Amino acid sequence: MVDDVTKWLEQLGLGRYAPVFVEQQIDPEVLSELTDEDLEKLGVPLGPRKKILKAIAALNSGVGEIPGSFIQDDSGITPPLSAEPDTSLAAWERMPGERKPVTMLFADVTGSTALTETLDSEETHDLLYGATRRMCEAVEKSGGTVCRFMGDGIMAMFGAPVASEHHAIDACRAALRTQHDIREYSNDIQARHGSGLQIRVGLHSGEVVVLKVGEGDKLEYDASGPTVPIAARLEQAAKPGEIYISAATHHLSQGSAEVEAHEPISVKGISEPLSVFVLRRLRSAEEAAAQRTRTPFVGRRAESAQFASLMQTCLSSGHGQIIYIRGEPGIGKTRLAEEFARLANLRGIACHKGLVLDFGVGKGEDAIRTLVRSLLDIPFGSGEASRQMAADAAFADGPLEPDQRIYLNDLLDLPHPDELRALYDALDNDVRNRGKQKVVTDLLKNRANQQSLMVVVEDVHWADRLTLAHLAAIAVAIRDCPALLLMTSRVEGDPLDPAWRSTAGGVLLMTFDLGPLRDTEAEEMAADHTDTTSEFTRSCIERSGGNPLFLEHLLRSAIDGAEELPTSLQTLIAAQVDRLDALDKRAARAAAVLGQRFHKDALQSLIEAPDYDCQPLV
Repeated sequence: MVDDVTKWLEQLGLGRYAPVFVEQQIDPEVLSELTDEDLEKLGVPLGPRKKILKAIAALNSGVGEIPGSFIQDDSGITPPLSAEPDTSLAAWERMPGERKPVTMLFADVTGSTALTETLDSEETHDLLYGATRRMCEAVEKSGGTVCRFMGDGIMAMFGAPVASEHHAIDACRAALRTQHDIREYSNDIQARHGSGLQIRVGLHSGEVVVLKVGEGDKLEYDASGPTVPIAARLEQAAKPGEIYISAATHHLSQGSAEVEAHEPISVKGISEPLSVFVLRRLRSAEEAAAQRTRTPFVGRRAESAQFASLMQTCLSSGHGQIIYIRGEPGIGKTRLAEEFARLANLRGIACHKGLVLDFGVGKGEDAIRTLVRSLLDIPFGSGEASRQMAADAAFADGPLEPDQRIYLNDLLDLPHPDELRALYDALDNDVRNRGKQKVVTDLLKNRANQQSLMVVVEDVHWADRLTLAHLAAIAVAIRDCPALLLMTSRVEGDPLDPAWRSTAGGVLLMTFDLGPLRDTEAEEMAADHTDTTSEFTRSCIERSGGNPLFLEHLLRSAIDGAEELPTSLQTLIAAQVDRLDALDKRAARAAAVLGQRFHKDALQSLIEAPDYDCQPLV
């Protein structure tokens, strides 16, 4: 049993403390009761003490495992150290976990043994700490949560504790960013020590039970379930410098992940070999959209007719218009924007697009910079030389003045010459932002004078203050141009408040608040998938409530033989629920147990809140 603890310490990268544990006869039963004071008496330094205590907390929560001491059940979840409940645990330690659809990421350093054998322990610690720190930073910048440190590697999750509709894409972005940052770090190490290092990464998407460890400022999160060991197995199978992702993660990336197929790998506990892909890069929003298969556009005839009228008025008068599409997730905002763009193209209107992302915006990928590249006809992924050539042409052709070079360089992520760098550093942020806004609007007006255009910016509910200021400047700029500004947003978090509208220059703004599809429209959409007269199709239409995204995924999932709600919809719903306050979230869960129809007093009784008003939640 003491040998099991030794192996456990080695897995944590703390095998050097094993002799002390053996000497003190610390077995798994005693291990579960160790305190910080006990570890200090054993001579364990502060950093390793924290790692050991966190790992012990995971064991007590049923997440971790000591080699040879436990047998996993069919679910892949490891039972806790003791089968008997520990009544000494605090309330937060006994708190049940929450099921979440997530993407798990495992990453660890390879090639460190040869590198560190000539270094002392302090140098080795600093070198590996530098690698794990960069892994953590890449995860957090992409919206992930680091759960555990495992020797010279990490375990992280995306889509929890707060659900995210883009957890698979966020995880892919974090993995690519991690590989990039570690390559740069390795180049520095190579120069200093003559040898570098690499990391391998594994990603898998699925359901986990998210556990809270600690409380208050010390609150941390962990995850358990079969999704976790599968992601770990992918990481172990990956070659140094590569990222292996599962078919589930590839599917949820919605065409954003560019991959190469890899031969399937075997995973303990899974009868069939697991399909594996090697992640190469993430496509831009435009590239990803082109990869997706779209169902035929149905319904929204009134909106299309109104748009056609607005478009005609804009073209004949030469005055700009703002079209604002609002609605709940999945209601068809993007699909309607695509239809409007198609109608605009038929009238000879050029479309330029930007997308506001909630997390993980790469360099040059925010909505305004993407729009600038589109206005300058710079293809996505163009290198610095191509961007520089386009910038030079913008000044040679006249839409921009020489003193605007400093702002265009910023928008195109071009380096400043020394004389401009000093000037740029001397400017305050307000001056910089106004300068960039004028560059954007000057480019837009110049293009609009050559050809009528439409600017499409999606998901402005995620827009920050600077992006909203740019959009207001664009609204003012199109007032006297044959140009349209089309934006989409969720109703919840709608940022176009009266203050924003007052800065938009009095341009006509038409808002389309999208409601559910009518039954006849839902039947028309369902006809693309299955027999609309069947009882199954009718149940899907009723269950979707007129939400086209829900209906499409329900039909596809059921046709593929899935029995549960599709993961994409689970994530979408979980993200909405996570935005509720604590009492509303509790009420929503209780209502789900009661059913689609229930008496208010039953809900109040179940959540033990006799005065609870559920109308806002409705």
